[in-house]
Amino acid sequence: FKPGAGVWTALGIEVVQDDSLPGNRFARGADRFVLTEAEAVAENPKSEVRGPKQRHRTRDIGLRTSDTRPQTNEFILATTDGFGQQIKNPATAAIDGNHKTGWGVSENDGRNAFIALRLGEKLQTEVDSLITVRLRHESDIRRATIGRFRLALSKAEHSWPDHTAKTDKPLRGLPADVSEALRIPEGKRSEEQKKGVLYFYKWSSPELEPLVVRVARIEAERDMLDAEIPKVVVTESTMPGVTRVLPRSNWMDESGEIVQPAIPVMFGKLDTGNERRANRLDLANWIVAKDNPLTARVFVNRTWRQFFGTGLSKVLDDVGSQGEWPKHLELLDWLASEFMTPTWQAEGVHEWNIKHLIRTIVTSHTYRQSSLSNPQLDERDSDNRLLARQSRFRVDAEIVRDVSLAVSGLLVEKFGGPSVKPVQPEGYLASLNFPKRDYSAGRGEDLYRRGLYTHWQRSFLHPSLVAFDAPSREECTVNRTNSNTPLQALALLNDPIYTEAARVFAQNILKHGGQTPGGQIDWAIRHALGRKPHANERRVLADLYRKNWLRFRRDPVSAREFISVGDYPLAKELEATRLAAMTTIARAILNLHETITRN
Repeated sequence: FKPGAGVWTALGIEVVQDDSLPGNRFARGADRFVLTEAEAVAENPKSEVRGPKQRHRTRDIGLRTSDTRPQTNEFILATTDGFGQQIKNPATAAIDGNHKTGWGVSENDGRNAFIALRLGEKLQTEVDSLITVRLRHESDIRRATIGRFRLALSKAEHSWPDHTAKTDKPLRGLPADVSEALRIPEGKRSEEQKKGVLYFYKWSSPELEPLVVRVARIEAERDMLDAEIPKVVVTESTMPGVTRVLPRSNWMDESGEIVQPAIPVMFGKLDTGNERRANRLDLANWIVAKDNPLTARVFVNRTWRQFFGTGLSKVLDDVGSQGEWPKHLELLDWLASEFMTPTWQAEGVHEWNIKHLIRTIVTSHTYRQSSLSNPQLDERDSDNRLLARQSRFRVDAEIVRDVSLAVSGLLVEKFGGPSVKPVQPEGYLASLNFPKRDYSAGRGEDLYRRGLYTHWQRSFLHPSLVAFDAPSREECTVNRTNSNTPLQALALLNDPIYTEAARVFAQNILKHGGQTPGGQIDWAIRHALGRKPHANERRVLADLYRKNWLRFRRDPVSAREFISVGDYPLAKELEATRLAAMTTIARAILNLHETITRN
């Protein structure tokens, strides 16, 4: 890092906690970190004498100056506040030159660990001086490495901050609440004041200013979205209503037997403790009870379908007599048991752990099989219910769009935010009333967001989603149909977003695929499908390119109209005829069954 011009007396290393680390601790894998040695090298990149970077022995910090004489200083003192420090791992062990010892911290109560390494002599740096810090982790403890840390240089004359020190000098540039808190001894500050000081300290670095602005903007957007959520006023009835059996379904006949809330007899009884009337909390507790035979099996079956195209029981929404008996009952039972009570004990694995369930499935031999089949398998098990291979199935409607955008390079992977409105036929929502809908397509990156964020108008969802079997919002759906119709091919050919994706893909083909049509076709197939083209594919696509190039050469107006679809900037340096002809090749590749199939 470049500290700028100054005279420095110490180097500070702050080890910070992070949610991405196991248990929100300091180390990447172990319950503590051990810093066996800290090294630092300083140099001036603008030195008049060009030579190799000066490296000094452990604990040395040197600066190459214009007269080639390096300033060499050793770390002579290492101090901490003692937080979490192990008796066998004192701070001084980080600068003793012995790689078998080191500074170690294991406690985790929300505080960061800090070590100050004092220099024997003051270090002077220039504007462009560069300091390289190396942290060595060579202890016998596996993965006891620091996860995240920050570095700082100090000009202070003392080796450790004095929290009892007072000052009458004005604290300029600080928020009023932070300034007020700093005038109070640390031990007397309230929890709110401590958090305020810590938050300001963490975010006060100039390098973080763009990130701070972005976080503030996102938080403001979140608050706006929260304010738009309708608030529902709910009142709780003091006396529960009376429910009767309705003779002949006549709701006006009150002669029927009074019944109490309960579950089907075959599943036992709700545990209400003192035989009180069951309520919705009792039902919720029963749903996630381990002796409930439904919840875990149903969830596992639906999760299995996401990765294999078909559930262990093909009927996802009916596990009764009208459903299908699981093809692998023992597997379903075992996965349900593993989902509720994991046998694999590891950090972060707990009961009802969806991530653990998915990890178990995708790391299995069954999932990692090839999807290639053979005539014997096709004859005996065409639907792959015996799981002798991996399944092949078309991706869901939203992902079909994502695939084309990703191949072309248009996909915007921005996370979260409100729905976006891609281009759709004019007047598509004209028949909707109360109120009348006004649909305006988005602009810029909104056109290239993931299909997950597409505006969903109940029964009038986007035509491209309809073509690929996306369900309406009129009712809950646990399983989608997976059809193969000519309408899908027409959507991939003519929907403006797919046409634009093909044109941008063609621009990339011409830029990166070489100078010959053959090389460009090879590059396109490898980029879209991840394999080399077969000889017949190369021949067919080359013939298609030649025919369309001749056609657009005779009709350049059509070529320009064809490549003008979409908002993405047109590559002006590319000849319109060549780009239009290559766009037809890109459209053909994006239309392949293989492109939109999960193999």
